[in-house]
Amino acid sequence: MVNNADIEAIFFRVLDDLEEYLGELTLVGGWLSYVYPKFVWNNLNVNPVTTVDVDFGVSSDKPLIHKQTIFQILSSRDYTERHLSMDRMYPVVLFKEGKVRVDFISGMDIPREVVERLVGSQMSISRLKDFDFILDHRIKVNVENKKSRKTYALYCPRPAAYIYHKAATFVEREDDLKCAKDLFYIYFVLRYAPDVADLLKEVHEFFKAGHLPQAAGNLKKYFERKSGRGCLMVDKENGPDGFVEDLRTDIFERFSALREQLL
Repeated sequence: MVNNADIEAIFFRVLDDLEEYLGELTLVGGWLSYVYPKFVWNNLNVNPVTTVDVDFGVSSDKPLIHKQTIFQILSSRDYTERHLSMDRMYPVVLFKEGKVRVDFISGMDIPREVVERLVGSQMSISRLKDFDFILDHRIKVNVENKKSRKTYALYCPRPAAYIYHKAATFVEREDDLKCAKDLFYIYFVLRYAPDVADLLKEVHEFFKAGHLPQAAGNLKKYFERKSGRGCLMVDKENGPDGFVEDLRTDIFERFSALREQLL
């Protein structure tokens, strides 16, 4: 959780380590619930919840020339290597200070050249279907570390692209816990984005353009009724909420508004 000052400090130290490469990476995953309210929406009243892991998307574009790969840089610093297989030295996953996992994610067709020249072939890279969509719809965000007064230029998915991609892919998650977390992140954006009407219009444009059409069926299956599986999962993931009188109804209405854009 972001209110853990130690984890927040480690997040910024990860950004320090990757500063040379940030222009070619896109921050994805749970830390967006920290970045969006603080640095995109300027809503400091939101208490974001995130995972500890830091996830970066890697595009298929030809990388710039660097003296070292990301793996070479990180493995020379205070990162712990964890092997995915006991009988193979590589690929590995790296943990900053042994606490915070740093993951890299790409689309299914990332060229081998990108892996070898930018990330490093020793690094584990998750390849996900339709992931290029959020890399193609991103914005630059200036993220400031208040303590050091240092600002980082990060790329993040457009909030509308982020939730639309989540809607299209949450059913493919390997367990219910991760599925519920994806649905919660959609709800988080729908609840706290200050320009939700414009955000929903943008989602509608994605749908009209033929992007990720499976999102409509996924949401219908999970959010057709207030008592449906999706509302229950988001309610549980959100937890007790003193700011909303009827949380289940709020969840259902916000997802219904999202579903209306996919007709």
